[in-house]
Amino acid sequence: MMGPCADADAERRPPGRPRSADADRAILQATLELLTESGVASLAIEQVAARAGVAKATIYRRWPNKEALILDALAGTVDEKPIDLPGTSMRDDLVALVQGIVGRSVHTGRGQLYAWMVAESERNPHIAHKYKSLVVERRRELISSVLRHWQERGELRPDIDIEIAELLVTAPMLVYRVHWNPGVEPPADLAAQLVDAALSGIAAPQP
Repeated sequence: MMGPCADADAERRPPGRPRSADADRAILQATLELLTESGVASLAIEQVAARAGVAKATIYRRWPNKEALILDALAGTVDEKPIDLPGTSMRDDLVALVQGIVGRSVHTGRGQLYAWMVAESERNPHIAHKYKSLVVERRRELISSVLRHWQERGELRPDIDIEIAELLVTAPMLVYRVHWNPGVEPPADLAAQLVDAALSGIAAPQP
């Protein structure tokens, strides 16, 4: 016979099957893949269900609409392993950062996803803003923290604005990857060339 505690537990337990972590991962991964391939406007819950191998009802039990699903999928893109920085000089750290960001963009399709989010900014500013706050701003803060670190140690000019320095280091690569050569792996030394070009203007004179 079930006691009072068991009855209370039964009342608190939600109806239906418990959520499957594997299903959640498959749905979110399928969402990112489809976003990368065709963007926000073309994404359909039916496509996500087919790609993830689940029923459409399974998705709607977890997320009330397409926008909620997309935002959850975008949030998952920030759970990446931090880029290892050598810490030997500002140049070495910046080259490692740019190479790491570009490498992940090439091998995970994040570059194409960024391009779709840029295109989506006018049609769906809420999703575009969320992507910026979840992914882009986090990456910017990482680069800015590295620049501040080396400014404090005298390798970055003390009069240079950190945000301007960050733009000089990262914007050329974004233009190259998103606008000039989308989907094409850049030359192996491109990150070093771009960083060296930026540092010729922002690095402090060395004795």
